[in-house]
Parts: sequence; C-alpha cells; structure tokens
Amino acid sequence: MPKDKTLSYGRLDDKLRELGFEEYSVELHGKRGLAFEHPKVAASRIILPERAPDDPVEPFYMNSVLFTLRSRGFFPETNPLLS
Repeated sequence: MPKDKTLSYGRLDDKLRELGFEEYSVELHGKRGLAFEHPKVAASRIILPERAPDDPVEPFYMNSVLFTLRSRGFFPETNPLLS
C-alpha cells in the first residue's frame, strides 16, 4: 500500500521558495503568521499561520495555497507540492 504523503509547513516553505516566493513575518488580529509573495507576480500573496516546520499543513491552508498557485499560473490542476 502506498505511503500517505503529508506536506509539512517546512516542506511547503521550501517549495514556495523554489518557485521564487519571498517570505516575511506578519501579524493579523494579534496572531503571528508568515506571508509569501512572488516579486514578479501580481496578487500572489499567501498568508499562513506560524507553525512548527514538521507540522502537517491543514487542509484549509493547503487549499488556499493551491488556489493561489493555480490562479496565478504557477502550475496546472495537479499538486506538485507533494512530489
């Protein structure tokens, strides 16, 4: 049986940087988070909660990341973040 692939926040950080995203800290409603933004692609900002690098990415945030990447033309309908 194939092993379940779960994407961690640390791996997601690596993948977004590979795609050319820059990272910076943000605070929203008193909670710290991370923002990723591609310097050459408009409306590419992705906001994620601050989590441990080994924590799995929650589905809500994964869907948000995938929507942003697809809508900005970074990749087709597949999910290369898990590769």
